Amino acid sequence: MKIFFRVVVLYLVVTVIVMVMTRPVTSELLFEAIAATITFFTLFSRASMWLLPLFAGVVVMVGWRRFLAGAHLIGYAVFGSVLLQVAFSFLKCTIPLIVPFYADPPLADFDKWLHGGVDPWIYVHDWAKALPIHELLPAYLVVWAVPAIAMALIITVSDRDAERTARFIVLYVTCWFVLGNVLAVAGSSVGPVFYDALLGGDRFAALHTALEESGVKDTRIGLVQHYLWAGYAEQGIAFGSGISAFPSVHVGIATITALYLAERNRWLAIPGFAFLAIILLLSVYTGYHYAVDGYFSILFIFGLWAVLRRMRLTEASIPFFGLLAKRDGPAQRTA
Repeated sequence: MKIFFRVVVLYLVVTVIVMVMTRPVTSELLFEAIAATITFFTLFSRASMWLLPLFAGVVVMVGWRRFLAGAHLIGYAVFGSVLLQVAFSFLKCTIPLIVPFYADPPLADFDKWLHGGVDPWIYVHDWAKALPIHELLPAYLVVWAVPAIAMALIITVSDRDAERTARFIVLYVTCWFVLGNVLAVAGSSVGPVFYDALLGGDRFAALHTALEESGVKDTRIGLVQHYLWAGYAEQGIAFGSGISAFPSVHVGIATITALYLAERNRWLAIPGFAFLAIILLLSVYTGYHYAVDGYFSILFIFGLWAVLRRMRLTEASIPFFGLLAKRDGPAQRTA
């Protein structure tokens, strides 16, 4: 986890440099950045409360001495996770300043073509009539937040397999930085729910009507969507205020979660891939994403996972991670 922490610190440094280059650094911006960091640390602490049973189980299985011997790694995982989310959020808010949103028309057109000339949200809303959709909605924000925020911590306290640990830490960091920032800049877009607000017109007016009729507009998801657009309009960097559709980090994290559960135990693959299916469905149902956003993320994560599986992977064996590991001497189980 030491190397994970160093990579994240470097990520944060790059983020700060990009922010300074793309917007004026004012006292208001600095205050907003500090407030965002505090907000996320609070959210991380709350999410970590759900992990207390896991901590207790690990202590019982490995014993206090072994648990305390690796306790310092928990600190690296916690602070690395906090800084990763702060860096991601800041850089995500900067995406339209680097590349103004441009990709929605081609993404929407391709999405419609791929699904037989019908926008996929229409299919999903039809299917949702047979589902307890309001009971599933918390999975998109609340349940998803646990692996999204605390995956590094979960792996640290529960996994003794060095190769698997390194593999999934690489997947986790890559999902946030490459999918969530680099490729998001390349495919700068807002998604169906913000399409008309960005470009004008009424291409997705029926989606908004469907969200209102289903009651989604009055849920936490509806409130978050209002918050996101207000943040974009104000060009702020409040925590979690950035907009980005392609590719889907939500689906990327859900894919990593499913793969990790499947590797830990084949029976865990069932809830893992059910979770992935729910997140993919909700990403389209809520209008946050085009279906192709999620498809791309699944293919990307599966492809990288397949490549990493063929390697005998440790942190030191990964070129970039290995450079950061040299000062620590021989590679240890620190992923």
